[in-house]
Amino acid sequence: MNKKELYMIGNSHIDPVWFWNWEEGMQEVKATYASALERMKEFDDFKFTSTSTLFFEWIEGILPEMFEEIRQRVAEGRWEITGGWFLEPDCILPCGEAFVRQGLYAQRYLLDHFGKLCTIGSNVDSFGHNHVLPQILKKSGMDSYVFMRPRLDTPVFVWESDDGSRVNAISLPAEYTTWFHEPTVKNIETTLERTMEYDKMPCCYGVGNHGGGPTIENINSILSLRKDKEAFAAYGDVQLKFSTYTEFLEAITGDAAASGTKLPVLRGPFEKVNEGCYSIDSEFKRLNRLAESRLMEAENLMSMEAMLSDGGDGSELAWRKQTGEMEALWKVLLFNEFHDTMGGTTIKSARDEAIMQLSGVCAQAGKIKALAIQGIVNRLSTRGEGFPLVLFNTDSQPFDDYVEAELEWFCQAPLKLLGPAAIAADASMDAVSYQEIPYQRIHTDAKVRHTTLGGRRRFVFRAQVPAFGFAVYRTVKEEPSLCFNNSMEIDNPCADTLENEFICARFDTATGALVSLTDKETGYDALKGPCGVRVYTDERDAWGGLQGRRYEDRNASFHLLSIEKVESGRVREVIRVRTAFEGTTLEQLYSLGAEEKELRVENRLIFNHNWTLLKAAFPTGKECIHMAAETAYGILERDLKGDAAEYYMQRFLDVQDQEGRGLAIANDGKYAFNMTEGRTQITLCRSAIYAQGNSPDWYNGKESYQYTDIGPQCFRFVLKPHGRKLPSSEYYRIAVKINSPVSYLADSAHEGSRRLTACSLAGIRKGGAAGGDCDNVRIMLMKKCEDDNSLIVRLLETEGRDTQCVLTVNKISYPVTIGHREILTLKLPGTRTAAGEATEVNLLEFADCQAPDGGNTE
Repeated sequence: MNKKELYMIGNSHIDPVWFWNWEEGMQEVKATYASALERMKEFDDFKFTSTSTLFFEWIEGILPEMFEEIRQRVAEGRWEITGGWFLEPDCILPCGEAFVRQGLYAQRYLLDHFGKLCTIGSNVDSFGHNHVLPQILKKSGMDSYVFMRPRLDTPVFVWESDDGSRVNAISLPAEYTTWFHEPTVKNIETTLERTMEYDKMPCCYGVGNHGGGPTIENINSILSLRKDKEAFAAYGDVQLKFSTYTEFLEAITGDAAASGTKLPVLRGPFEKVNEGCYSIDSEFKRLNRLAESRLMEAENLMSMEAMLSDGGDGSELAWRKQTGEMEALWKVLLFNEFHDTMGGTTIKSARDEAIMQLSGVCAQAGKIKALAIQGIVNRLSTRGEGFPLVLFNTDSQPFDDYVEAELEWFCQAPLKLLGPAAIAADASMDAVSYQEIPYQRIHTDAKVRHTTLGGRRRFVFRAQVPAFGFAVYRTVKEEPSLCFNNSMEIDNPCADTLENEFICARFDTATGALVSLTDKETGYDALKGPCGVRVYTDERDAWGGLQGRRYEDRNASFHLLSIEKVESGRVREVIRVRTAFEGTTLEQLYSLGAEEKELRVENRLIFNHNWTLLKAAFPTGKECIHMAAETAYGILERDLKGDAAEYYMQRFLDVQDQEGRGLAIANDGKYAFNMTEGRTQITLCRSAIYAQGNSPDWYNGKESYQYTDIGPQCFRFVLKPHGRKLPSSEYYRIAVKINSPVSYLADSAHEGSRRLTACSLAGIRKGGAAGGDCDNVRIMLMKKCEDDNSLIVRLLETEGRDTQCVLTVNKISYPVTIGHREILTLKLPGTRTAAGEATEVNLLEFADCQAPDGGNTE
C-alpha cells in the first residue's frame, strides 16, 4: 500500500477588511493570535502558520506581552512566518513598486523583530498572480510561494518569470480554511483525491477570513483521524502530521535531489479569477493609481533636491525625515491594496474608509512633492527677464510634449513666453539666451471673468525638459508675437477632423464617433470602423461571477447631443463630443497638438444605470490579436483569440497585427479590457451591488441596495496609431504622459547658489563610444537608502535584451549590466560623491538576502 504524508498546516487567513471594517479586523487578529498561542499550550505538537507583518505591528502596538510570546514561539519553530509581505494584496493590479514595498518594509520588520527573513511568499486568497512575481519574490529574499487561486492541476512546481528567476511554488489543492470536523475531513479527502500521484502534500486547516485559526475541534479531529486507519484507506496508508510549509518544501526538495528528478516548470500569470474585480469601483482604482504615481514622483523629487544640495542647509536631514513619512504613506497604500479592497468586494463603509485613506496619501504625497520642488527652486538663481516658470520631469526620458500652465496674471496685461534657446537632453546648462516660444491661450479652471483687476491666465505650449530634471521658462509682461488665439475665438469651426503632420483623426458629425485614426507616416489607419461606448446588462455579483444571472451586450448606442470645436489655434485644436444614453451622459474632449503623434481624449462620464457595464470600443480589426499590456514592472505579451473574457492591464495596452501595426492606448485609471469581434474594449464602469455575493435567495425587497460607480467620473486616454511595431519606450512615454505629466511652479525672482537654466540629474545612455539613448532601460525610481544617505536607483529592462549601458547620476557615470526583463536595484555612494562604484543590491536594499539560500529544485 502506498504511503502518503499530509503536512497539516494550521493557519488562519485573515481579511483585515471585507464584510467588516478594519477595526473589527484588528480585533480578529488579536483573538486569532491569542487562540493560536493557547492551542500551543494545550497540544505539544501543534504548529501555526501566519502571514502579513501588518498583523504583528498591530499586536506589537496594542498587546506587547502577546507579541513577546509570539516571538518566543517563532524562535521555538512552532510559529511559522510566511508571506514576507506587509499583507496579502491583490497580486494583479498594483504597480511594480508597490510589490517591492510589500517586501521591503515587511522583511526588514521581520529581520529587526525576529532576527530572520521570511523565505516563503504566501497569498492564498488573492485573485490571481502576475507573471513578474517570481523575480520580485526572489529579490525580496524568498525562494518559494504558496497560493490557492486559481487552483492548478500541477500542485507543486517551479514558477519562472521572464528574466529567468525561479521560485518553488505550491498551488493548494484544497481550501485554506476549515471550520468543524466535517470540513476538516472534506479538506483532507479533497487534497488526497486531487494529488493521487504525490506521496507528500500540504493540507490546511483552521478557521479563516474573519479569523479564528485552528480550533480545538480541528485539532482533535486530526488526532482522531490519525488513529482511524480506515478513514482514508482508499487513498493508501495516509499519515497526518502537524507541520509547516517549510518542512514540506524541505521534504520535497530533498526527495527531488536524492532521486535526481525535477519539478515541472510553469511560466506566465495565473489569472481568470474574479474577472469582475478588474473593473469594479472606478473611483477607488483611479485614486489608487494616483496615489502610486504621486508617491513615486515625491521620492524622485526628494532625491533630485538632495542632489542639488550642498549639505549645509539641512536638506539631508529633511530627506531622512521625509523618507520616514514616505514609509508611513506607502503602508497606507499597501493596506488598501489588500485583495478585497483593491478588488472592490468590501462593504461600502470599508470601501469609503479606503477612499478617505487613499485621498490622504495623495494629499500628503502632494505636499512632499511641493516641498521638494520648493527646495529645488530655492537653490536656483531665478533673476532675469520677467518671472520664472520652472518645469519638472521625473521620468528617465527627456520630456518633449505639451504643457498646460495656469498663472495668477493681471487680466489686462500682455504675456510673452520665453524658453531656453536649446536644451540638452542629458546635461546641465548654465544660464543661456532665451527665445520667445509659441503658446495658445485656453480657458482657466476659475470661471469668474475679471476685466479690471486680478485674474488668471491659462495657456498650452510645447516644452522640453531633461530627464530627471528641470527647465526654467519665463513669462514676461510684454506683447507676444507668438501667442495664438489670445481671444480664444474659434477660427476654424469644422468639427470633423483633427490633423497635423503626423496623425489624422476623423469624426462622423452625425454620430460624434471617431471613425478614423491614421498614422500619416505609414498611411496605416488603426480603426476599422466607428468607435463607441457599448452598453452591457451586467447582473453579476461584485466578484463578476455569473451566478446564473444575465451578462450580455444590449447592442445599444449612445446618441449624439452635440459635436463642436472648442479650441482652435496653431498650437492645439480640441473637438468636444457630447453623447447620452437613457440618462447617462458622456462628454469627450479630443485634443491634438501641432506636433503630437497621438490623440488625447479626456472623458467626463455621469453614469446612472444599475446593473450595467460600459465599455469603450475601438474597432482595431480581427487581424489585431497580439497584445502587449503593462503589468507590475513588466510587459505581458500574448495572442488573444477574441473571446469575451476580460483581461488585465495597467497604464498601457497595445493591440497589433502580425506586422506590428495597431493601436496603443494609455489610460490613467482603468485596468480591464477584452477583445471580441474585431473590437478592443476597455471597461469604463460596472454597477454591481456592493459586497453582493452568490448566496441563495440573496435579494430581499425590504433591503436597500447601493451600486458601485454611480455618478460622475473623469478618465483619460491617449490613442497612438502605429503602422509599424513600437518600441517599449513608446508605451512608457504615453503612459507617463497621461499619469505623471510634468509639474510646474511659477516662482518669484530671487538669488540662489545655482545658475541653471536646465538640468538633468539622472539618465541612461548606451555603453561604448557611440553613446546615445538607451531606450530599453528605464529608471523607474530614485529614493534614499533605508540604512544611510546612499541613493537607491531602480532600473527596468523593457525589451527582453541583456544590455550594457551607462547610468549617469548628478554628472557621475556608472557602467551598468542589466539582464533581459530584469528589475535591477543599485546603491550609489551618495548624491554628491565625485567618485565611487554602484553596488547591486536586492529589493530589500541588501547586498545579499542575509538569509539561507534555499535554492530551487527544477
